[in-house]
Amino acid sequence: MVEQKDDITEERRILKKAGVLDEKLLDKMDIYPGDRVRFRFYYPHSGFEEIIGHFVGFYTLYEGPEGGGDLNLVIRMVKDGRTTVVYKDRNYLEEFEVLEPNLEVRDQIKDLDARHGRHVGHEFG
Repeated sequence: MVEQKDDITEERRILKKAGVLDEKLLDKMDIYPGDRVRFRFYYPHSGFEEIIGHFVGFYTLYEGPEGGGDLNLVIRMVKDGRTTVVYKDRNYLEEFEVLEPNLEVRDQIKDLDARHGRHVGHEFG
């Protein structure tokens, strides 16, 4: 499958050519639904919080008549021995690391998005 040329791919090509990014870092920038990820959030009043779970997607919890609303990460995780879904404000995300990519899901999403002319995975890059 030929990769679609888009703004993100072009920006990454320029950064790679300039020596800012290399292949190793480029691979770490993509996140897909279903990937097992370590998220680290920083909250000014309480400090750092680290969560390990599966990235599900993004969700806007509230959008008023003027627009806006917080963009939240949706994360499936185990909390107190139970599987749960949590919403975390993306504005507080300090870093993330894909611990285990879900390759089967990635391929299905790439195929689906290619059919619809979309490009998923560059959620943070």
